Amino acid sequence: MRFNQRIQALPLLIGLGVFLTTGCGGSQDEHAGHDHGTETEAVGGMDTDGMAVTSRQNTLTKIFHAAPSPIETASLIKRSGANFHKDALNGANRASEYTTSDAQAINLGVYGADLSYATIFEENSTGLEYLAVIKSLSAELGVDDVLSGARIDELEANRNDREMLIDIVSDTFYELNERLKFNGQEDLAGLVVAAGWVEGMYLATRHLEEASEELKTRIAEQKLVLDDVMRLCQSYEQTEALEELLTSMEAIVAAYSDVSTAEGEGTTSREESGSFVIGGGPTFSADNATIEAIASAVETVRSGCIQ
Repeated sequence: MRFNQRIQALPLLIGLGVFLTTGCGGSQDEHAGHDHGTETEAVGGMDTDGMAVTSRQNTLTKIFHAAPSPIETASLIKRSGANFHKDALNGANRASEYTTSDAQAINLGVYGADLSYATIFEENSTGLEYLAVIKSLSAELGVDDVLSGARIDELEANRNDREMLIDIVSDTFYELNERLKFNGQEDLAGLVVAAGWVEGMYLATRHLEEASEELKTRIAEQKLVLDDVMRLCQSYEQTEALEELLTSMEAIVAAYSDVSTAEGEGTTSREESGSFVIGGGPTFSADNATIEAIASAVETVRSGCIQ
């Protein structure tokens, strides 16, 4: 049904995802292979952390390439044999509690990841609840035109083209960033990114007892994505809310310090389509104690996000 397709398309736009980021895992090979710029590119000026505007956009693209979409993340959780846990989501009925723009931005990221999780488990009634919440928060923040029906249609039309989806999501978030910047609220973009990533990690680490080795590996691989998420969010104006969230996330960074990294030789191959694929590079692994420490740190930060 077209309506169900629209439910599935929206998390690609918001989950950042945040998001990014939103997802747990993905290939560090893709991450290494899609850095289209350098920090010395100063198109449009420099931000408060010295990151060139073009570099910030490139970092967004790296994050989206490195991490699967929230839909892909939820698919990995489902493939691990996990069951749907609605009680793990932030209750949709709590949306009205978020009355400040900071709280609304944080929970726009959170609810985007929750919607992805519900959708992949085909919990359509739950998905409808979270779709309504996301639309409401977008309107409260004044960005509902950026997250428009036309943009969702564009995502649907390209849902089988990963590269195109990444480009659309990256461009959309850049537009969101510019809109918030124009409104004097650029820092809110950082809140959406960081909170979306945290929620995706939170949902993934709710399933450790049933987690496959693949899921644990994907959690370990997020060490690479976390570095980019932190650097990106630190490049925004450091308001009290954003600084507080990033400071709390340092506990997650510390937990990830025990993830092992093994350097590998890079490889390049060419697909039948003619495009080049960069592989190899570092691999990440973590023992159960480290994964548990990451899960605990993520849970603490997530509790602060939804309070």
